[in-house]
Amino acid sequence: MNWWLKSRSIVGFIITAVFTAMTGLVIGDAELPVPSITGQAGTFLSGHLITALPAVALMHGISRGDVKSERIAVRPINRWDATLGLSCAAFTALVPGVAYLISREDIAVVIGRNMVAYIGIAILLAAFLGGRSAALATTLVPVTLSTAGWAPGNVPQPWAWVLHPADSLIALALTLAVLGAGLGAMCLRSAPIRKLRH
Repeated sequence: MNWWLKSRSIVGFIITAVFTAMTGLVIGDAELPVPSITGQAGTFLSGHLITALPAVALMHGISRGDVKSERIAVRPINRWDATLGLSCAAFTALVPGVAYLISREDIAVVIGRNMVAYIGIAILLAAFLGGRSAALATTLVPVTLSTAGWAPGNVPQPWAWVLHPADSLIALALTLAVLGAGLGAMCLRSAPIRKLRH
């Protein structure tokens, strides 16, 4: 178990998650100028962008393992990775959650929700693409949403839930749904090959 935790670079993830949360709480509501390809533009915040960093750090850790060895291992690596993903999602919601209880600032909810959302997206992608490709694809999500996620009236599309305000129940539901789908897909991907009995 220790070798697995070390290979996943948990310390690096924790540092990235805390840095992202603290930075997001300070500058997360700063507006970024982003062109829109749909002709509509809304308020794209730095909190919509930087919150992808913990998911990328998690995928970096998952991609560090020896894929070939892990696929033939008897240990339930996929379930461990899914548990790690759930633990990381809970951790990324903790700091902003405490900050919200203290400050009642909406940006704290957005930061926490979006970090969990990006982790869910990354885990779901990793189940099919692997950690490295999932990290790259996850970084493209906020860029895509910022340019194509707006409906008329400068409001975010329902599917662009990371752009939604803090009180959006749709965003909360989609975040939890994607996280659940990612965890399920990670548990089911390439089940370990057991030794055949002779």
